[in-house]
This record gives sequence, structure tokens and C-alpha cells, in this order.
Amino acid sequence: MGRLGRPRLPSVGRPRRLSSEEAAAIKARPWPRLPWWLWLAAAVSTLVLLATVVGIFRAVPGQLPPAARRSPPAAGLSHGVGQISVPILLPANRDRLVRRHARCPRLDRVTLVGTAGEVALLDAAATRLCALRSTPPIQRARTGLQEAGAVVSFAEFQLSINESTTRFGAGPPEVLVHAKFQQGDAAPERVAAVLAHEGGHVADGRAPAAADELRARQSELEACGRLFGPGVQPNRGCADAAALLAEDDAAAIGRLKEAGYR
Repeated sequence: MGRLGRPRLPSVGRPRRLSSEEAAAIKARPWPRLPWWLWLAAAVSTLVLLATVVGIFRAVPGQLPPAARRSPPAAGLSHGVGQISVPILLPANRDRLVRRHARCPRLDRVTLVGTAGEVALLDAAATRLCALRSTPPIQRARTGLQEAGAVVSFAEFQLSINESTTRFGAGPPEVLVHAKFQQGDAAPERVAAVLAHEGGHVADGRAPAAADELRARQSELEACGRLFGPGVQPNRGCADAAALLAEDDAAAIGRLKEAGYR
């Protein structure tokens, strides 16, 4: 049997070099001219793309400084959250509505509103807040909620970067907690930290100025340090409060004013 030879690949010839006349002729060819409307469409598409990218980055909480990750007050709210929806107050959910006071003595004038499960979670959060040692920031937030007879419920916000807000009006202040805190590990602790923040605003009895917001974040940070143990990721608001309060009070108030607080 004869030996098989190594298969030979077909040789590929090099492209022919253009003569100087051919190269000059190619360079002299006119480029095709696009119609004006196509250039306009391309320009508009580019601007839309840029605006979309900028909007995405603005919507990411990590791109905002800590002072701006809770919106400044607007429309009678401690934090302007845009449109608000409280699902349990919709007519379709009327049969599921539960209202009762928190069970812990330090907050037993606070009304909890929601489904049976939501009220149980809010009550557990109130119990966590009641159990915290009475440091001045914590005591101020608890006393504010108790003396005002605040009403607490879960809500959905148009500006979902906000973890909570308080609505001030003719009746008791309404503390609205972002509905996302109904899910996940350590939900009672997470809600309790938010209540500590809003309790500071309720104690003031008004939409916050920069100095008021600073005190609310002090209450929040104090609660965060006592509520979350090892292995539990605290709320984003805890990290924001820590970053803001790492500066002295004057600098922190300056940051809050830059974010829109008066």
C-alpha cells in the first residue's frame, strides 16, 4: 500500500497591486451624498440615545450623593416621592383592611394599617423600635410617633429611591413605608430603622429643613447600629446616613442644602 501524502492546501495568490493610475482613479471617485433627512434622523437618534443613557445613570441610586438619596420635601411630604399608591386603601381591598394600635407600650397610640400580614409585620417593627435603648435620638423618634398618634402603612412610590415618607395634613401624620420592606430577611428590623427616621420628622411636626433632616438621619443611624447584627445587610439608608454623618454637622447640612433641602 502506498504512503498517503500530506494534503496540500490550494495556494492563495496575493492580490494584484494597483497601478498608480488605478489608485488615483479610486481616490478621485466622489463619495455618495446622503439625503438631508437621513442625516437629520441620525442626529435625532444620537440625541435620544444620549438622553436615555443619562437618564439611566440618574435613576441609579449609587450615582447620587448620600444627601440626595432621600428626596427633599414636596407637597406636604417629608420626602417628595411623586405619586403614591397605598394598595390596602383601594376599594377592591376594603374587605382585607385591618386597623389596630401597636402593642408595645411606648408606641401604643400609633395606628397600623394594612392587611393582617402587613399589620403583623408593622407591629413587629414597632416592637423592635420600642425595645431599643433610650438614647436621645431614638427616644425623640419614638416620642414623636407616640404623641402624634401617627398612622403607619406600606405604600408604593413613583420615586422608588425613597425608603419612606410622612404625609402631614389636618389629621395625624401618615408614615408611609416603601412596600419593598415587606419582603426579605430581617423585614421587621428594616421597617424599624425607617420608622426611626420618619419619627424624627413627626417629632418636628413639619416637612424637614436641612437641620431637621440631619436629626432624622442621626436617629436612623442610631437605630441601624442597634438593629442589624453580623451577617445581616442593613438598609441602604443606613449606609447613606453613615456617609453623610461622617462629616461635621455644618458640612452635612451644606450637603443637604445642595440636594434641595432649605
